[in-house]
Amino acid sequence: MRGHENVKEIAGSAGLALVALVVWQVASGLTFVIPTPVETLRVLVANLGDPAYLTDVRATAVAVVSAFTVGTVLGGIMGLVLGLSRWARLIFEPLVIALNGVPKIVLYPILLPIFQLSGSKVVMGILFALFPVLINVATGVREVPAVYWKLGRSVQASRVQMLLHIILPTIRRPLLTGIRLAASLAVVGVVLSEFFATRRGLGRVVLQSYGHGDYAEMVATILLLIVVSFTVSIMLWRWEKRIR
Repeated sequence: MRGHENVKEIAGSAGLALVALVVWQVASGLTFVIPTPVETLRVLVANLGDPAYLTDVRATAVAVVSAFTVGTVLGGIMGLVLGLSRWARLIFEPLVIALNGVPKIVLYPILLPIFQLSGSKVVMGILFALFPVLINVATGVREVPAVYWKLGRSVQASRVQMLLHIILPTIRRPLLTGIRLAASLAVVGVVLSEFFATRRGLGRVVLQSYGHGDYAEMVATILLLIVVSFTVSIMLWRWEKRIR
């Protein structure tokens, strides 16, 4: 049964990819801004052999991984606090909801002089990645069944034992959902920041390519970002689906 479902998923993904390629090919004939898939792939392969381009890839990758890691850890800790403490929810939950609704990119001009070029984009990525983990973990902790708490108290489990053996296994689904969203949003936060100010990074490559009218390189870089983000999201989604 599981093998049949996997075949259907693969066939559906392949069909969707084929449709996307056909639409892309048609769109490339309607406007000069969109290169053909073949031309885009050729430019991307050439770029991946260019040491300068790989330096930009490395700069963005390091910033994204750093932002994702810190944002996930901070979001998880803050989510646990909000979920476990009624007083913390009363005081901080309205603030968290309000901040989550604020467009994070408007804070970049403030972050730039404080954290400089290299640090500001990491901080922006952290802000993007933090909230989905925080909100999902806090919600998951609040929805832990009351019988689980009673079970922990009946066996006189310590706080660490409650966390490791009851809370974390129970909230693994919302936690993984938050992590999956954080992975994609960390990329968004870092690349958006690189549009504004950075010495190296794929956001700078996209912006410069657009300014120079090199649309093939621009689309090739965007394609690289989409493929990497899509692959990571699919892997995390399949992991999340397996534990259900």
